[in-house]
Amino acid sequence: MPEVLKRACYTLRVDGSAADLTLYGQIVENRPWWAEDDEQFIALSEFIKDLDTLKGKTSLTIHLNSLGGDAYSSIAIHNRLRELSREGTHIDCIVDGAAMSGGSLIMCAADHVSINPSSLVLIHDCWTFVWDSANSTSLRKTADQLDQINASQAEIYVRKTGKTADDIRAMMQEETLMTGREAVEQGFCDELIEDAEDSDISVSADKRTLFVHGHRMRVAAMAKLPDTVKVVESAPEALPTQGSAAGGDNTPEASGKKGGCKTMTLEEFRKENPEAAEELLAEARASVEQENAAAIQEAEENGRNSERARCSEIDELHGVFDDETIRAAKYGENPCTAQEMAFRAAQEMARQGRSFLNQMQTDYQESGADGVGAAPGAEEETPVVTNADRKAAGAAMAKKLNGKKTKEV
Repeated sequence: MPEVLKRACYTLRVDGSAADLTLYGQIVENRPWWAEDDEQFIALSEFIKDLDTLKGKTSLTIHLNSLGGDAYSSIAIHNRLRELSREGTHIDCIVDGAAMSGGSLIMCAADHVSINPSSLVLIHDCWTFVWDSANSTSLRKTADQLDQINASQAEIYVRKTGKTADDIRAMMQEETLMTGREAVEQGFCDELIEDAEDSDISVSADKRTLFVHGHRMRVAAMAKLPDTVKVVESAPEALPTQGSAAGGDNTPEASGKKGGCKTMTLEEFRKENPEAAEELLAEARASVEQENAAAIQEAEENGRNSERARCSEIDELHGVFDDETIRAAKYGENPCTAQEMAFRAAQEMARQGRSFLNQMQTDYQESGADGVGAAPGAEEETPVVTNADRKAAGAAMAKKLNGKKTKEV
């Protein structure tokens, strides 16, 4: 008798030495507490727990439909499936709808990948959110981390396709979206299911929810969907998982009341089950408060670190600027960075220089120096007196004196 392990995130069906695994939804480390009942996720925490069940099995068939999700969880699931393959379990993967981003990493763990012509495969560089204040060093550190994750993902694609790392990185940077046929041609998949019916893929009008065979999946904020995906106003009816065994045995467990999921407002839920509603709200409030407290603590620590760095950079210029300038930059009415302090000081020096030149010009004009001419005869040349001139002058003076004396006698 087959053993079926139904989880909110996936279904594992074990029959003797063979196993069938359905992986539908966003890839996460843990199923989010805020997830709605009919939202499906591929949760690493739940997946790893049951993976030991597959040890010793000769074959595993994976039905995959995922837009991707957390890169670290995707790589971890890929590596655990590869480990299972190395231990002797042959892994087949059937792409029922989409194998995008992290979903394509899980797909590449299989020894053999089959895909529908209308299915989609997407590979791209990973991205992250930067919501807090940051400087160039922290941004470079984040970029370096993303580069490392991209390199890790490229290794997975290189092993599967046989392409060079440069070719794969170029495809990732271009955010390459492939149909099933193109994915086979590029080496990401091994077989095209030629006689398969078109995958029933549609997206909600707001482009936030994707429906594949009626299964609802949240679209990540920065995910890009091709324009060819059909847009619908309401969720289509669910269909059996394509290629699954035993009818609907491979459909992940549905939460909620018998007969399917029921959507209720908060007030309706409170009336139906007030204790559960209050407990859920308390958990939500506690989670939000915890997140806010952590964010506030992180912001305060970042602020303290920034202030220490600011003062330290100013202190390094202590030998260049006077104590008053340093003190004003650190603790004055308009505190500033070391760069701003240097700029302000340069502006002040320029202002003082202009003021000094203007004062000199004023003093010069007030002195009347422009109206003062040169000293009289200053430009006449002084005659040169030789010894002969002196002798001649002395003789003339002696003669004059002797003549005068003769007349008086």
